Amino acid sequence: MKRRTLLKSGGIALFAAGGVLPPFIMRSARAAEGPAGFERQKVVVTIFQRFGMDGLMAATPYDDEQRLAKLRPSLMLGRPGSGDPMERIDLDGRFGLHPGFAPLLPMFRDGDLAIVHAAGSPHNTRSHGEAQLWWESGTPGNHRTTDGWLNRALGATAVREGLPLRAIAATQERPRIFYGDHAAATLADADSLSLSVADSVTADSVADTLRSLYSQAGNELVRASGLSGLETARILSEARSARERNGGSYPEGSAFAQSLSEIAWLIKANVGLQLAFAESVRAGPNNKGIWDTHSNQAAPDGPFQLMADDFARSMVAFFDDLGSLRDDVVVVTLTDFGRNVVENDGIGTDHGRATAMFVMGGAVEGGRVYGELPERFERDALEDLMDLPVTTDFRSVIAPLIARQLGVRDDSTVFPGWNGGRMEIAAA
Repeated sequence: MKRRTLLKSGGIALFAAGGVLPPFIMRSARAAEGPAGFERQKVVVTIFQRFGMDGLMAATPYDDEQRLAKLRPSLMLGRPGSGDPMERIDLDGRFGLHPGFAPLLPMFRDGDLAIVHAAGSPHNTRSHGEAQLWWESGTPGNHRTTDGWLNRALGATAVREGLPLRAIAATQERPRIFYGDHAAATLADADSLSLSVADSVTADSVADTLRSLYSQAGNELVRASGLSGLETARILSEARSARERNGGSYPEGSAFAQSLSEIAWLIKANVGLQLAFAESVRAGPNNKGIWDTHSNQAAPDGPFQLMADDFARSMVAFFDDLGSLRDDVVVVTLTDFGRNVVENDGIGTDHGRATAMFVMGGAVEGGRVYGELPERFERDALEDLMDLPVTTDFRSVIAPLIARQLGVRDDSTVFPGWNGGRMEIAAA
């Protein structure tokens, strides 16, 4: 097998400070010789709901509902028990959940889901690009930051020797949140991880060739990653077979669900995964769903309903897929910003300020809605007379999660320049 064929095959790329490392995954014809043997890791899965999710639409407060209805008359869904086909679902007597998120209700009632309201960045912007930069860099207002907070979290985590695959982004390209000095992987498609081997070439000979190539590599990180990748390939070979046998209840045709399926596969394969990243971007027939809901927001077949349904069903499938491992995993969501409290002429909402974050997993103090909303929904109580004020810095939600899951003690190593307190949302 020619060297260039080996290097062009495979679907995983490790990123380091100097650039892209070569792919290392191959398909092994031999079954894995037992479990990986790594100490199982706690995992943080970060999901970016791109383009601005309306937190008030996701979880609508009952308090001061009449005033809120005056500001968004076409967007107020019916109260629980109203008979409205799109009626909200009662969470706790204080908030009604959008029906698109209905599959998540059992997790909320079991204490495995928390919602953090009025969360966001302290730096005001209505630009998608700038807002995403703040959430991914973790340093709102600082344009000089070149790395992402997930990469810094990887560096702040105690390194366990021999873990071949500690961080993965289920995206086509490395996301901004993983920029930095520490090696992370990008996984566009789990099925492309394998290297097809011609019948005339044995798996052993391919492995020997790869070992030879990587052992001669001049870059130490390339060399180490390549050699450990061979062991990773052996582990993933068996895990892939199990995945194909088990199937799953993930929504068909959903790119988001596929990403979560791949992450679950890697967690179950026990390759040392600690950090994972995925995106909820487009969903529904013909990709009509989007979180950037400038119009038609409350319709039963509108963009918000399509996105919420895809998100909720995918998340439930993900935790079901993990089985007994679900208690090792925490999921936290990010988004650009919330939407205006005041609806627009298109029966939608434009770019606003505070939003709602979802935090899921057995390590979460769930079953409640956190955060502080305005006492009254009138324009003079809103930011810029139209927006939900940010009362919870998003970093105060993330910090306790990575502390619990990854053992990060000093929040400033992940969020430099920030000295805010941690929200008590992680289970003891």
